[in-house]
Amino acid sequence: MRSRGFTLIELLVVVAIVAALIGVLAPALSRVRESGRSSVCLSNLRQAFIVCRAYGDEHRGRGPAIGAPFTASPNWAFVVQASAGRSGTSADEVLTADSVLVCPSNRAFNGVAMTRTYAMNVTGHNRAAFAADPDSFDDPSRPVHIRMDGVSGASKAVMLMDAAQSPSGPGLPPSTRSWSVIDLRLAQHLDERLGWFHGGVRAEPRASGLQGRVFQAVYYDGSARAVDEVTESLAQPLP
Repeated sequence: MRSRGFTLIELLVVVAIVAALIGVLAPALSRVRESGRSSVCLSNLRQAFIVCRAYGDEHRGRGPAIGAPFTASPNWAFVVQASAGRSGTSADEVLTADSVLVCPSNRAFNGVAMTRTYAMNVTGHNRAAFAADPDSFDDPSRPVHIRMDGVSGASKAVMLMDAAQSPSGPGLPPSTRSWSVIDLRLAQHLDERLGWFHGGVRAEPRASGLQGRVFQAVYYDGSARAVDEVTESLAQPLP
């Protein structure tokens, strides 16, 4: 007896059912993947904090340089990499795609092998924008170090956070690195430099007054968590 095959209508129904199932499951799978990436990001931030804290303990409470020199130690990123055994004479040698300096959500969004995706909080040390600040993070003749033990309200003071990919141009980091410093008082930095990558498809940041995704940060008490809004308390100057 000849077996009966599928008719065209039956095949189309099966295809439609499979397509519907994929449509239902895809968002859930995307959320699962992002949850995993976010967990890795938080772990990275905590590890970077531990290195910076250890550096401070060895240097009378003063953490690594938060800005200049940008391509050499004692810049915070180079201190973190040195703790992992990475050394060299250039940023291209020291900063790598397989380090705690790279958030997997940022890398997934940009679609390139990023080598640094976090930025240091320089709020309170940006004399070029705020004349009252005591110093400037980008002065190569005088590296700025945060007095870690002097940070008031350490659980509300951000140390490191997700950062957006830097545009190409003279004096800017290459496209495989994010911005390395953010002043949380500057609306332009909140819009252009913060890495609002977590929680799904990227949207406009809340700095623009629109609903956005979240960025992740580690605080001076060592806690790390997602942040969906830069409040006034977060934008307080660091000592």
